[in-house]
Amino acid sequence: MRLLPALATAVLAFSLAPAAFAQSSVNSNNWMSSLGSSDGELSSGLSQGLSSGSMSSNGSSLAETHQDFSRDYGSSLAAVDATFGILGLFGSNANILTDMWKSEQDIYPFAIDEAITTASLISRTPTAEENRERWVVSSPSMGRNIGVDVVVGTGGPVVYFLEGIDSPETSNWIKNGHLQPVFSDTDATVVIPAQGAGSMWQDWDIDDPKLGRHKWETFVTEELASVIEDEVTHNGKRGLIGLSMGASGAVMMANNNPGFFDGVAGISGCYSTTDTIGRGTVNLTVGNLGGDPNNMWSTPESWERNDVVSHPEGLRGTHLYLSAATGEITDEELEYYDGKPITDQIAGSLLEAGSRQCTEDLSAALSESGIDHTTDYLDQGAHGWPMFGPQLQPAWDGIKSALY
Repeated sequence: MRLLPALATAVLAFSLAPAAFAQSSVNSNNWMSSLGSSDGELSSGLSQGLSSGSMSSNGSSLAETHQDFSRDYGSSLAAVDATFGILGLFGSNANILTDMWKSEQDIYPFAIDEAITTASLISRTPTAEENRERWVVSSPSMGRNIGVDVVVGTGGPVVYFLEGIDSPETSNWIKNGHLQPVFSDTDATVVIPAQGAGSMWQDWDIDDPKLGRHKWETFVTEELASVIEDEVTHNGKRGLIGLSMGASGAVMMANNNPGFFDGVAGISGCYSTTDTIGRGTVNLTVGNLGGDPNNMWSTPESWERNDVVSHPEGLRGTHLYLSAATGEITDEELEYYDGKPITDQIAGSLLEAGSRQCTEDLSAALSESGIDHTTDYLDQGAHGWPMFGPQLQPAWDGIKSALY
């Protein structure tokens, strides 16, 4: 028996004022979409959302009603617990919630070429932007060639970026124009691998029928780094910055490779793999692209190994910066969501409130272990580019002292 309508109604009931929700009908397709998509993080997989009820009984729009609701952080956390509890309990295999926001990409899975046995630079192509190039690097671990955005520096650190869930061919940091002003006056080389959608930037245990072979930890730390650092002039220091799925992946990758990165920044990520929000986030992220998270981590030991909150010791000595907001919709974001399904806005609140809780949990675990770190908690902001973009400068400022 399909439970989508009842479960969708239950989750949305936490997120809308009763008067507004009473006039709404729920469509079972794609109300939540993605954790890091190119169209404002939240809209690539949405098809319809709420199909009626644009005004609440007091004359306010649903967007305004939800904006008011989002100011109550406690209520947002209740909605987070409901949503991610369902995801964590049933996972992607149950097809209960993940069906509602699937946004599979036709390019996956990529063909695997077992003849690729060496990591090497295949091509290096200039772009219209000064110093930005498109590199192609062969990956024996993944059996294919990987596209990489590279902004070539002049002797400073190498800063690797991990994208959000859709991981497009050209990074959203570049397309949305946030990278350029932050790094234009630095000597750093910026490196952004592409097309790791839904992968959590992890080494998967099993090739997935939908997403193919992912060995991103091996690629970044063993293959890509050696190629990049042989080709560019640098000072021997490495940074790693991730947002959303990329924030989770960055902190996990650094924890699994102690000392490899000198500074790591996570913007709006989740860092447990076993608690309610963490497990639900993984199921959502991988399931959104049609993948099976049990192919990524096929045993309980694999899930536990990547739970940074439970054992953060690999981060000791790494300069660590973490940030997240509350999920409260700002006036700027209300304007940004205008014309988009109300469910985009609701998802933005839920995802960011969840990221905030995840960040607080990791911070507490780091403090308990005596591991130095910096946190930056924003009083307002939803899980989307209006909040992500301005967070790049403080993230860079938060780690760059460790890179010089």
